[in-house]
Amino acid sequence: MSARFGLTIGLTIAAVAFGGWRMLVPGSDGASSGVSNEVSSLVSTTLQASFTGGQASLDAQRNATGSYVGAVVQPPLTLVRVDATSYCLQLQKGAVLQHLVGPGGTAVPGPC
Repeated sequence: MSARFGLTIGLTIAAVAFGGWRMLVPGSDGASSGVSNEVSSLVSTTLQASFTGGQASLDAQRNATGSYVGAVVQPPLTLVRVDATSYCLQLQKGAVLQHLVGPGGTAVPGPC
């Protein structure tokens, strides 16, 4: 198991531990659409954890070489654009497509 994969799994578990458990408790939000909102939130948290693993790989490349160029990310992430000072990561899980412009960005819907 690669360190990035382990980091992604660890962050996903942490996200569930710190908030995803609420979707397991019936009526925890008092609204019938609450479960749907919690599922959407959990999917978003899981995608963000995947982006975090990719960002770690890119940061390691920049620390080692002074540039993001040449960095490699693990599927299902795709490195769409990269240069010396910035990058755009894209992730598709089923019908959900999100991207992150970095460094320091957050995941948002749509392609790079």
